[in-house]
Amino acid sequence: MAVSKGYRVEVTGLFFILPNLVIFTLFVIFPAISGIFLAFTDYSMLGTSANFVGFENFVKIFSDFSTSSFLRSMLRTFLFTAMFVPLVFFFSLFLSVLTTSEIVKGKSILRALFYWPWILSPVIVALSWKWFLDIDAGFLNIILEKVGMEPRMWLLEPDLAFFWVTLVNVWYVAGYFMVMFNAALTSIPMQVYDAASIDGANKWQRFWYITFPLLKPTSVLVMVLSTIMAIRNFELVYVFTKGGPGNATMFMVQKVYEAGFQDYKLGLASAMSVVMFFVLLGLTLLQFRYMKGEE
Repeated sequence: MAVSKGYRVEVTGLFFILPNLVIFTLFVIFPAISGIFLAFTDYSMLGTSANFVGFENFVKIFSDFSTSSFLRSMLRTFLFTAMFVPLVFFFSLFLSVLTTSEIVKGKSILRALFYWPWILSPVIVALSWKWFLDIDAGFLNIILEKVGMEPRMWLLEPDLAFFWVTLVNVWYVAGYFMVMFNAALTSIPMQVYDAASIDGANKWQRFWYITFPLLKPTSVLVMVLSTIMAIRNFELVYVFTKGGPGNATMFMVQKVYEAGFQDYKLGLASAMSVVMFFVLLGLTLLQFRYMKGEE
């Protein structure tokens, strides 16, 4: 029996995507479904069975208001996200404008320097900044002592630790988003700017009324991705402060890790992960809805 050409093409395409589909199912779909199931159990790494407990894990999460609770870590995550996303957006946009400007020399070198932090491991970034802010041997405190100022315990004061965690994360990812903005800026036709110049628009007016609106698709992508990064932030913060001092930089992902791999309560950790997923989903949908409404 003859096989049509279209059918052969479809089967060939299926064979090409099958390996990725299998990997995605094994390492994404299956763990996600397992996590949802475990969220309704009391499964522990120290035990041998998982008993169904209904919504007990979720009740524990939303009834604990102590300083080390998941709810408090959620509030800290929201605060961190509210600071991180705007700072990343405007700083990466500034870097992009700087590295695409006609009046700036050595743009390729600048782009490489600004992008360089992103290619480093989060662990390396955290350890480097931790050394830079060290109480005794940190470069920043040495400079302060040289100018006659008192050294500070940058990572042992709650407010300062939170500030530095935010700043280091912005420094780490800004180059990545700069590249996105660079691609968007260089795709804007020069004829649009020429027409605006003929109409008498200055540089600021051209940027505000032409460049910024045309960057909207990229801006939405940057805001969504930076929100996801903020909520999923783990390695850098864990190595940098381990959630301290106290719980000043303890975010949601750290609480999930603590519940699952330090307290061995995988059922509770899975419930926290489910809550975190819906928080992230809700924030992302709100961003898309807001941007759509602005149009």
